[in-house]
Amino acid sequence: MQGTLSLAAWLPARTVYGYREPAVGLASQLAKHASYSSTREPVNPFRGLERKQHEETFLYDTHTPMNLLQKGAIAVLSTAAAFRNPARADMVAALGETTGVAALQGMLRRMQDSETGQQILRDRPRVTNEAVAHAWDLPEGTFGHAYAKFMGDRNFTAGDRPPVRFIDDIELAYVAARAREVHDFWHVLFGCHTNVFGELALKAVELVQTGMPMTALSVLGGQFRLKAQTRAELYQDFLPWALRAGFRSADLMCLYYEKHFEDDLEDLRRQWRIEIAPIQARKSKIKLQ
Repeated sequence: MQGTLSLAAWLPARTVYGYREPAVGLASQLAKHASYSSTREPVNPFRGLERKQHEETFLYDTHTPMNLLQKGAIAVLSTAAAFRNPARADMVAALGETTGVAALQGMLRRMQDSETGQQILRDRPRVTNEAVAHAWDLPEGTFGHAYAKFMGDRNFTAGDRPPVRFIDDIELAYVAARAREVHDFWHVLFGCHTNVFGELALKAVELVQTGMPMTALSVLGGQFRLKAQTRAELYQDFLPWALRAGFRSADLMCLYYEKHFEDDLEDLRRQWRIEIAPIQARKSKIKLQ
C-alpha cells in the first residue's frame, strides 16, 4: 500500500465532472471514481470530442495524462494487486489500460473494417442504467430478458464499471470503455458465472478475442485461488473450450448488442457462432450458467 500511495507525487491534478482535485494515490483515486460511477448515471465523455495533439491535455472527463515512467509504475503496481485479488476491478482496469494499447489499436482497426463496428464508433453508445432499463420488460427467452435476470440476480448495475483514465487517445479510450461495458453481455452469451472460475474461463475467451495482456495475466494469477481439483477442471475442460469458443465466435467488439435485446437468445448464439460453456459445469459444484 505504501508503494501505491507513493504515486501521489507523480499523478497530476485533473478535472473530474467539472471539479478540480489534487492527485492522490492510484488505489484511492480509482476506488473513489468507481464508487461515484455506481451512484450516478455516467456521462458519455467520448461523444462529440475530436482527437488532438496534447501535452497534459485532458482528452475526456476522466482522463489522467501521465508519462511513460508513471504508466510503467502503475502497470507494475496494478499487476501485483490484480494477482493478489483478481476481483479488484479498479486494478484490473488500470492494468489493461497501461499494457493494452497495441491490443486496443487492433480492436479499433477491426471495428473500422466492419460495417457494424463503424456504426458503433459513430454512435459511441454507452451501456448505462438508462440505456438498458427496457431489458427488464422483455419476455423470457430474449437476450434482453436474460441480461436483466443476470444483472438482477447479482444486484449488478450497468454503471458499476471503473471509468477509463490512462489512455491518451480518444478513440482508443472509447474502445477500452466499450470492451469493459459489454463484458456482462459476454457472460450472458457464453453462459459464464461471475465467480472466480467463471471469470477465468471468460477471460480466456477475451484473450483470444481481444489480445489484451491483462486477460492472460488474470488467468495466470487467478488460477491459484482455485483448489487443485478445480484448477485441473479449468485446464482440462474450460480453457480448451475458451480457446475454441473465442476463435469460433463472431468478433465480439463488432456486435451492436443493444439493438438485439428483443431477439431470441438462442437465435443470437447461433447467428454469432457462440459456443456456451461446457455442459459438465452444470453437473459439478461450479455452475457456469
